Amino acid sequence: MTLIFVLLVLQNPGQIKIYSGGILWKRQGGGKSIDVDKAEITGVTWMKVPKTNQLGVQIKDGLFYKFTGFRDQVVLRPP
Repeated sequence: MTLIFVLLVLQNPGQIKIYSGGILWKRQGGGKSIDVDKAEITGVTWMKVPKTNQLGVQIKDGLFYKFTGFRDQVVLRPP
């Protein structure tokens, strides 16, 4: 299953795709993108932050990506 969300990452609006091979974020209008292979992911967090939700992704080299801007309406819950 592939999930695609349109979100705001701090001041960089874009689209995030969560798929079986990892996570891909592309900046709206082109330019910067973040592509994280699932083999590089060491941890994932989900939390409610003021006015929105945040997905945190930790990778092997120690970087921690924070994706914010998920509205409550797009948060999927298991059946």
